[in-house]
Amino acid sequence: MLRLVMLCSIILTAFPALAQDNLGCSSAVVLNGGTIEVSSAAGSDTENLQCALDAAVSGGYRDVFLVSSEYEIRGLSAKGFVGDLRGASKASTLVSVADDSLSCDGAPGVAMEFVVGNVGVKNMSIGVGSPCESGSAASLVAFYSDPDSCSDNRTVFGNVDRVVMSGLGVDGLDSVVGVTMDSHPSCDPATQKVLGTLKVNRSELDGLDYGVLTSIGGGGQVDINYSTFSAVGLPISVIDAFQSTTILENTINFNDVAGYGSASGLGTTGVFLASTADSPSDNATTIKGANKFIDGGVSSSGIAVLGGQSGKSINHAVVISGNIFEGNDANVSGSGIAFLDTSNGFVSGNRFKGASGVWVDLASGDPAQGFLGSVVSGWAMVANTFGTSTAGADISLGVGTEGNIVGRGQGPAVVVGDTANNDVLESASAGSSYFSRAASSSFSRSPTLNLDDLFFAQLNTIRGHAQREAVAR
Repeated sequence: MLRLVMLCSIILTAFPALAQDNLGCSSAVVLNGGTIEVSSAAGSDTENLQCALDAAVSGGYRDVFLVSSEYEIRGLSAKGFVGDLRGASKASTLVSVADDSLSCDGAPGVAMEFVVGNVGVKNMSIGVGSPCESGSAASLVAFYSDPDSCSDNRTVFGNVDRVVMSGLGVDGLDSVVGVTMDSHPSCDPATQKVLGTLKVNRSELDGLDYGVLTSIGGGGQVDINYSTFSAVGLPISVIDAFQSTTILENTINFNDVAGYGSASGLGTTGVFLASTADSPSDNATTIKGANKFIDGGVSSSGIAVLGGQSGKSINHAVVISGNIFEGNDANVSGSGIAFLDTSNGFVSGNRFKGASGVWVDLASGDPAQGFLGSVVSGWAMVANTFGTSTAGADISLGVGTEGNIVGRGQGPAVVVGDTANNDVLESASAGSSYFSRAASSSFSRSPTLNLDDLFFAQLNTIRGHAQREAVAR
């Protein structure tokens, strides 16, 4: 008996894949210890990868490893997966999404869909062209709530780590987003929001229509760290969320894509933060730690960070600290930071270099356009550096602003709308020689940009991508 046990032990040790291969998949899928290994096969690899994910869910395995260099998929989906789908590295594992392979009717098609669970997509490159067989909107990686239990089973933890996502951008036939975290399209986005967390770390997104798109409720957490966005129509979007978003040490190229129609609002903005009547009552966004916002100058109206509220007033805590904003001489009417109908923000320690229409722009939105028309107050703008700015204005305190503070020592800070309702500690009205450029009490932005129109163009385009009802104006 003892000899039999020892013999079995030797067999299991010497041939782990053979001894444990009881997954019910093809020979391209083997179990090696606790790791499910998938080799590429001729033609599509969808069936083998799907079988591996199904086996991981049913068997409780936490590691699905892509051992070959190239794969082609036509849409994967896993519900309740807890573990990682990983390649060897960004450089050595390429997953291509086949053209005309996803059904995008009624809801966006998804190349890799994860419903609830705790999932990491790691160490690979994902390439996409025109993936939709029907319809025209798709996501490469989507983390969703459970469509079979929208109210009760809606928590997912997503992690995208060291992944390259590359597309054709405006040359593709479909609208493609890199990473989505949202309620499942079958669930109510207002009352059945997805819960949980999303991390996007050390990844590269280029040639996509959208980069990272989130709408999380319940005080969820989103961290976007050390990643690069290039030639993305709208790199980061947060819509109708109650989530704590931290954007840390990324390189975000914006206003660097030609070819989008002006009605779409795409191609101009780096980070878009929007709320409507369907939004929860609270949200928080922190943009810090030497993010670099680089204006490509494709249009005359690029905006690094654009936020606004419509439909209802929410408490949106905004902190923008320690970042670098690099302007472009072609951008004569855009902004570095622009917020409409949003109070209680903190802008500190940022460096603004080169040209823009205005670097920091606060104003009340136009109710006739669908905004709240509320008083904008409680902002503090301190310890920023405008020393190499050639913007039309550095800080604009526009219509409906009061009770905002512009601190000392930020020269040469041209402050617009310096009225008794705002506390501008070094102002044009003080007659100080502090300004090396002429300070102005009025600023006429180029008519090529209307912030209200741009905000709703982007919002409605995103809703159209999600194939939900567009926001009424």
